Amino acid sequence: MKKSTNQNQMIKNCLGYNRQHCAQTLSNQGIDSIEFGHWLAIPSQQLLLVFRYQQCVAVDDYQVAA
Repeated sequence: MKKSTNQNQMIKNCLGYNRQHCAQTLSNQGIDSIEFGHWLAIPSQQLLLVFRYQQCVAVDDYQVAA
């Protein structure tokens, strides 16, 4: 549980940074991510990092479609 809490905090710390920095930070922590459009998906956490003008502005949940 502590690892998940640390990952969540690290992900929230991506706010304000650019996509490349966020992707590299996630990779350095061993967290897989998928880049597409204005988002950076983190499947293991079911989270999306939302980017606007190349800057992370939000962290949103998503659900996997059946």
